[in-house]
Amino acid sequence: MSKNKPFSKIITLFSKNEYKIFKFTLKKQLFWVLIVVLFIVAGGATYYYYTLTADKKAAEEESTLQTAVAYNGEMVVMASGTGSVIAASEIDMAFEYDGTLTELSVYVGDKVKKGDSLAKLQTEYTEEEIQAEIASAELAVTQAQNSLESLYVTAEANKTSALNDISTYAEEVRDAQYDVDNYLMPSSLQGMDPIEALDYTKEQLDEAREAFEPYKFDEQNNSTRRALLELYNQAQSNYNSAVSRLQYQYILEVAEANLEKARTEYEAYKDGPTETELAEADQQIASAEADLASAKKMESVVELVAPWDGTVTAISADVGEYLGTTSFLTLADLDNPVLEVSLDESDMELVALGYTAEIVFDALPDVVYTGTVTTIDPSVTTQSNVNTITALVKLDKTQLAEDTTLPIGLSAAVDIIAGQAENAVLITLDALRDLGDGEYAVFVLENDEPVLRTVTVGLMDATMVQITSGLQAGEIVTTGTMQTTSSGN
Repeated sequence: MSKNKPFSKIITLFSKNEYKIFKFTLKKQLFWVLIVVLFIVAGGATYYYYTLTADKKAAEEESTLQTAVAYNGEMVVMASGTGSVIAASEIDMAFEYDGTLTELSVYVGDKVKKGDSLAKLQTEYTEEEIQAEIASAELAVTQAQNSLESLYVTAEANKTSALNDISTYAEEVRDAQYDVDNYLMPSSLQGMDPIEALDYTKEQLDEAREAFEPYKFDEQNNSTRRALLELYNQAQSNYNSAVSRLQYQYILEVAEANLEKARTEYEAYKDGPTETELAEADQQIASAEADLASAKKMESVVELVAPWDGTVTAISADVGEYLGTTSFLTLADLDNPVLEVSLDESDMELVALGYTAEIVFDALPDVVYTGTVTTIDPSVTTQSNVNTITALVKLDKTQLAEDTTLPIGLSAAVDIIAGQAENAVLITLDALRDLGDGEYAVFVLENDEPVLRTVTVGLMDATMVQITSGLQAGEIVTTGTMQTTSSGN
């Protein structure tokens, strides 16, 4: 036993050390377990706190119904744009002839009346040349008229000649037809037409000539020669008959053709000249008369007069200058002011003929003028990368002082009134509900409860809408809902 004590002691010592190590390890593990538990508890507490707070906050929040009151007021729907004054109408004027400008009676800005003299021109024609031109034109008119009259004389002569030809050719047709009908053809040619008979007899004649050829110099008393000669003579006789028959047929057909031509000639002239001849003669007379009228208009000195009341807006020539027939003076109507207005294409549905326009000129900001839309350009134009539509607005000139002329190019702001309503029932657009198919409704508060009610709408813009039936001023309508937060803790 004593021998084993040291060994036993060693084991005991080892066991004590091991216990210490185990005990230290156990303490360390317990520490980390405790840390994890603390984290879990803290996280749970945080989650509980925030959940409780959120529920409390949500309980404090509530939905609030937004409302608006329908009221009576004025509503105007308009399209706004810019415009500038242009001439109601204008004309570029020129002389009809080349020449030298000898007199200029107006200046730019002058107002003139219809018939006023504007300028005079010395043409290239002398009085002698003009009279000679007139005489030549008068002679041409006389000759054209004589030509027309001669057509009737010629037509009568042609008709008479045609009647005579009809008589002559009718007789020829009669005689030729008689000769054809009474010409006796050999029995062998009966039933053949003239060309067929000619071809047949020519073939027979050639055969008879060929058969007789070897015997033609034999003795006349040679029986073969006599027989062949007899056949040859008969073939020649038949051929001559066919030729005669063809000649009679030719005479008949020529006579018939001449008779038909004579009849056509008679039909053409029995009522006078032909339509083509008369048309050509009338054209010659009209041309000659036009030349005469032009010659009579020729003057040594010509005058340019105003075709209507207006204002001279441009002159591009000076006295002493040689002018062609191009325009050099512009006359415009500024007494009836017109504005050319440009508007955004999105306002196209707000612009129509007859709509009233309100106009404020930049140079006259204290006065609102009115006008009427008279023209709408069907084309869209682009200005500064913006698509625009163009309309013409005629200004109510009764608002202008007497003898006041608005200068061309004067700019203005223009509002075209598409619709206007006074003392109308109005609500904000967000209160309106679109039911589709052109039907609308609103929610009206009745006993603090929203009730859907159909309504009829009138004018409408981006913010307001007119109610024409279904709603009275003073009634409350809903415009939506919003979230509000209670002021309590």
